[in-house]
Amino acid sequence: MLRIFFYVLLAGALALPTAGQSNYGDISGTVRDSQHLPVAGATIQLTASSTLAVRRITTNNDGHFEAPALLPDEYEIKTEASGFAATVEKVRLEVGQRMDIEIKLSLGSLKVDVTVSAAGEALHTTDASVGEVVEPKSIRELPLNGRMLIDLVLRTPAPANITALFMNFCETARWTQARSHRWETIT
Repeated sequence: MLRIFFYVLLAGALALPTAGQSNYGDISGTVRDSQHLPVAGATIQLTASSTLAVRRITTNNDGHFEAPALLPDEYEIKTEASGFAATVEKVRLEVGQRMDIEIKLSLGSLKVDVTVSAAGEALHTTDASVGEVVEPKSIRELPLNGRMLIDLVLRTPAPANITALFMNFCETARWTQARSHRWETIT
C-alpha cells in the first residue's frame, strides 16, 4: 500500500511542471514614432519563416498590438503606417514565450525597408514560468534509445529535485527487478 502511495505521489510531482503549459507563444508590443509617441492604426504583418503563414493586426489608439497563440517559429514583423517608413524585424518565438517588443517608426516620404534582427529574451520578465525548448536538430541527431521522451527530458536542465526524484525511482525499479527477476506492475 505504501508503494502505491509513493508511485502516485511521484507521478503527481512529475506532472506539476507541465500544468498550464501551452504549445503557443505570444507577441505583443507598442509602435512608437521617433518622439516616443504611440502610432495608432499602424498595420503589422507577422510572417512565419517555415510555413509562410501570415497574420495581420492593427495597433489600437495607444499604439499597442497583440498577436496571441502563435506557433513557435522565426517571424518577420513588417510594420507600416501612413507617413512613416516601413520597418522589418526578425524575431524567434519559442514555446510558451510571451515576447514584448517596441517598434520605432521614423518619418519618411520615401519607401525604405529597414531590417532589424533581435533575439528573444533569455529571462521571462512577465511571468514565473520555467520551460525548455529542445531544438529539432537535437531531436534528429541525439542518440536516443528507442526514441523515448524521457531521454529528451533528462537532457534538459531541470530542477535538481525532480531529476533526483526520477533517478531515485529508476534505481528503485532496477533494485526491484534484480531482486525478483521481473518488473512489478501497479494496478
